[in-house]
Amino acid sequence: MAPKWQELADRLAVQIRRGDFAPGQHLPHIRELVAAGEGSKATVHAAYKALEAKGLVTSSRGHGTIVRPHKPIRLVGKRVVLREFTREDVDDVLAIIGDDAVTTWLSFDSRDGVQAVAMIEGTMERAAQKPRTEFYLGVTKRDEDRVIGFARIGLSGAQAGKLGYAVAAKEWGHGYATDAARTLITYAFKELRLHRVSAAIGPDNAASIAVAQQLGFVREGVLRDHVFTNGQWRDSVLFSVLVHEWRP
Repeated sequence: MAPKWQELADRLAVQIRRGDFAPGQHLPHIRELVAAGEGSKATVHAAYKALEAKGLVTSSRGHGTIVRPHKPIRLVGKRVVLREFTREDVDDVLAIIGDDAVTTWLSFDSRDGVQAVAMIEGTMERAAQKPRTEFYLGVTKRDEDRVIGFARIGLSGAQAGKLGYAVAAKEWGHGYATDAARTLITYAFKELRLHRVSAAIGPDNAASIAVAQQLGFVREGVLRDHVFTNGQWRDSVLFSVLVHEWRP
């Protein structure tokens, strides 16, 4: 059985990564947790020191402990803005990942409300990890904050990233996916110092293939039976662009 301070530290770590505490927010003062029956002063202090060692909090004398802030990403493109997800985005996200018209082109089947919440919480937790290995951002129009899509780069291999993107069906045809992908790839090459970005796209997804080609991606080949979706295995066409080829 884990010591009491470890149990408390693990429970608080889950809450912090889940987003229950905002970046910069105070955690309860040590004396508050002692009064709440979480253990002795030494127990709570040891739990907080463990959280500090994980890089999740920073001590603040006289004011308990503060959740260590991570700098949120906000990227402005010509047509869209890419920003971190929040819990308030769940309904907008569900309208995208719960729509068969959208997910038929993605690597997963349509998801329900519970899964939409889990997706949001997962992206928020991974955004706070250090080092950060995933940049999963909501896409909004420049003049409003409602999420109409998402764009993602997951770091994989040596200075390499895997790109993914999707836009709500009712917003297709306005160039939002192209601008979102262009904006995120530019960030990946300039700020993350990646050398290569790849995208695996279903062979029948003509619109997404057109986006990749418009952005200068080169077709590399076919990944056979790459994903299992809609009840069957599906190939993917692999595209990539290298940093010296990139023309934003």
